[in-house]
Amino acid sequence: MSQDDPLERIARLAHADRVPVTVELDEALAALDAELADLAGALEVAYVGPGVGMADMGAEHVYRLVVRRHVWDTTTAGWGLKVCDALDNNDLRPMWPIQGVGRLRKQQVVKALPAFFAGYAEAVRAAGKADTEAGRRILAMAGKLS
Repeated sequence: MSQDDPLERIARLAHADRVPVTVELDEALAALDAELADLAGALEVAYVGPGVGMADMGAEHVYRLVVRRHVWDTTTAGWGLKVCDALDNNDLRPMWPIQGVGRLRKQQVVKALPAFFAGYAEAVRAAGKADTEAGRRILAMAGKLS
């Protein structure tokens, strides 16, 4: 991966016409995932973000970007951003980390990140946590992706 900031790489791709799915993108998404786990754990502000289902099948609402305390199994739980099953009967069950989705959905995740961060920053503000260190970082990230 080049020397540039993973968030800057993602920001460029989020606004590009085409999102090439590469090892570098996977590394940038994994770095973002790790940072968001720390920030979300510090903030404890839940947010249900944009859909990242298969838009060409009219199913963009089926999976969503969600920040909350996720339970993966009986031994693994924690705050963070995951792609969750958003159907009514699944209670926002975490399906994948953002870097763990398939190629087509990964492109959608990258394209959805600016809207996700704008909404999450608003949720952080509404929770009265924008003046915390983690809150300021989320607002800065939202600014970079806008």
